[in-house]
Amino acid sequence: MGWLRLLCIAALAAVAGGSGAAEFEVDPGHLTVYFAVSHFDISFVRGRFGRIDAKAQYDPEARSGTVAVTVDAGSIDTGNATLDGVLRSPQFLDAGAYPEIRFVSERFVFDGNRLVSVDGRLWLHGILQPLRLNVDRFVCKDVRAGIVARHVCGGAFRATLKRSAFGMTQFLPDVGDEVQLAIEVEATRR
Repeated sequence: MGWLRLLCIAALAAVAGGSGAAEFEVDPGHLTVYFAVSHFDISFVRGRFGRIDAKAQYDPEARSGTVAVTVDAGSIDTGNATLDGVLRSPQFLDAGAYPEIRFVSERFVFDGNRLVSVDGRLWLHGILQPLRLNVDRFVCKDVRAGIVARHVCGGAFRATLKRSAFGMTQFLPDVGDEVQLAIEVEATRR
């Protein structure tokens, strides 16, 4: 379930600023991705990932770019070591057999000049499926910390997927099929 944290980096596909293609570096201190899955329709299991690698490039004038994200499936963290072990096991992520989760963008979708979503493909649990990240908020601006000035972009993104589409059907329907993602990301233009 926490495999979805990788999607937060896909948000970098939305990074704007400057003319021509620019590379952006994600700030791991300002990267949070939370997932939520229903548990018996009573409460939600929530978690996140700890180890993510991402590369992003964006050309705001051409409205194009790329983003590639790799997540260590074993770095899932729900705050409960026993549950983390179950989620890493063959019952869910099977991190031993599928140690990496990958997302690659295919298209940025705009409404006028406003980015509304990032479409791509998610490789999870040995299965490739399309995934859309919807943009809730996105801002780019120059910021100054002391004498250092940087062009920073960041925002909030969300997505929903069905874990059964990736072959993870253990404990359905008691553990929900729908996985909700909430992603916050910040990146600096290189």
